[in-house]
Amino acid sequence: MPDNAGTCARRGPTLLLSPGKNTISFAGEVTISNIGAARDDLDAALREGGPVVVDIVSVDETDLTFIQLIESARRKAAGTGRDFRLRHPAGGAVLEVLRRGGFLDDDETSERAKFWLQGTAQ
Repeated sequence: MPDNAGTCARRGPTLLLSPGKNTISFAGEVTISNIGAARDDLDAALREGGPVVVDIVSVDETDLTFIQLIESARRKAAGTGRDFRLRHPAGGAVLEVLRRGGFLDDDETSERAKFWLQGTAQ
């Protein structure tokens, strides 16, 4: 891990820790083929305590396993009163999988839609 950048040069999840806040960034391909690494890094962020911010803006390719992983983490965090949010609204490949998978069929005011879309009309 480079000292000055604080990120790993790899496709998939990258855990970034900052004082009082855990940020986990996903990039490139995050699919069933590497979901184990994504789960491990997300679990590490959740164990740190404090708010967790998930950055998905650089995800090029994904599938339902990634959406299910994030949904599971979101529900787990909500159940314990933790702040768990996206840095930016879902877009690109993530938004497409959310639509195809029926994750956004709810009312736009549902907790799930508010989480993924952050109040933006998509």
